[in-house]
Amino acid sequence: MSSVLVVYGTGTGCTAGIAERIAATLSEKGAQVVVSDAKSAPTPKGFDAVLVGSGVRAAKWHKPVTQWVTSNAAALKKVPVAFFTTCLTMADAPEKADEVRAYTDPLVEETGVSPVDIGLFAGWHEPAKFTFVERTVLKMLKAPIGDFRDWDAIDGWTVDVAPKLGVVA
Repeated sequence: MSSVLVVYGTGTGCTAGIAERIAATLSEKGAQVVVSDAKSAPTPKGFDAVLVGSGVRAAKWHKPVTQWVTSNAAALKKVPVAFFTTCLTMADAPEKADEVRAYTDPLVEETGVSPVDIGLFAGWHEPAKFTFVERTVLKMLKAPIGDFRDWDAIDGWTVDVAPKLGVVA
């Protein structure tokens, strides 16, 4: 049985929900899964695979996640790793998938951690969950309001990436 660590960073809780869903799908495939916010600084040691995800603010992953990947890069290079990005752009402009995927490029270049895959998921715009400044920016951008997470797409990606991580039913 594979042991998998799912680490995430979130500002509003959206990516936490996706991380939990990924963990549930991997558990159904027989993996033992631990889910942790990057802020709690979990150790990747002892896990057979790691998934790391973040929401996006100003075209960047959340700082606690990038710091976690950077500080654990040596351990992450020894196991299969997949990244996932949660971004409202995927709901509003899915044709910008290459742009959203590129948000991980600086992290890959800086750390040398090479993911086996990168999942791209739409997030949410639930105004009450954002700061005043974020709400103002989203309003100026005319961002759609709602929860745009596509659970079928998240499940499908997780099933597809599982063998790349060594998780097989």
